[in-house]
Amino acid sequence: MLKSMWKKLVVESLLKNGLRTPSQWNIPTSTLRFSLEKICKIFPKNTQDLHFEHDQLAGLPVEKISPNNSAEHVILFIHGGLFMLGSQHSHRALMCSLVQRTQLPVIHIDYPLAPEQPFPAAFDALYQAYHALLNQGIAADHIILAGDCAGANLALSLNLRLLRENAPQPCGLVLMSPLLDLTLSSESLRFNQQHDALLSLTLIENAIQHYIAPHTDRDDPRVSPLFDQLQGLPKTLVQVGSKALLLDDAQRFRAQAKKAGVEVEFKLYTGMWHNFFMFDAWFDESKQALADLAAFVHHLKSND
Repeated sequence: MLKSMWKKLVVESLLKNGLRTPSQWNIPTSTLRFSLEKICKIFPKNTQDLHFEHDQLAGLPVEKISPNNSAEHVILFIHGGLFMLGSQHSHRALMCSLVQRTQLPVIHIDYPLAPEQPFPAAFDALYQAYHALLNQGIAADHIILAGDCAGANLALSLNLRLLRENAPQPCGLVLMSPLLDLTLSSESLRFNQQHDALLSLTLIENAIQHYIAPHTDRDDPRVSPLFDQLQGLPKTLVQVGSKALLLDDAQRFRAQAKKAGVEVEFKLYTGMWHNFFMFDAWFDESKQALADLAAFVHHLKSND
């Protein structure tokens, strides 16, 4: 227990000094992307009995990682990175862990990033990619839509757009450390500023300015899905750390979704920071979060 606590404190210190503090400087996006890709190489990848395929959905690159067994359900995963960072490379270790834990294929999709392609580029491209997946013969009720950080924003926004257009719905939704309110009105952005080891408020603000054009309101439900009508969403899992800057985005979503009649499973992991899931090789809380996700997914399958 003591060893685990010290390990956590050391990693938090390294992250705060090596990532969070530098992220508040005026660093070019290209440099941030390059640095993230390099840093994420430290995460061990368990590729045993996994199969990798590369394809496209509506012109977007996808990597499909499959277990040794066949399965009808798939996880369509949208990576995070504050709309301007992240890729199949940065999240590959997490995707491998997801497949190993759930024993389901994960379709990990790259999408247009800001500032080169601001809103609505990703919003529209992911909508087209989802329909392309349906056109390949995968039933909507066999798709679990998932994402972390900004990817959770895009996953929720996509699901809400499908609802508005009466399109086929995924059977479940997974929101990991979700960024859902671009007005930045969540209280945890203030009280967790010194506690989150990964994210800074400055970095989030800069990313939002890259993502949305001046003519797009920050409370537009297409970019801040927390302000949308949530009725009709499928069963949803929300996971967040108690030290996360975005803690209240997750908690406010839980309250509003339950009020709208959505079945929500909410998991809070004490002492953990933003996107701690990626550290599952080292921390029990991260392992538990992925085990909880796997249990959620298998419950969805059993109700099919």
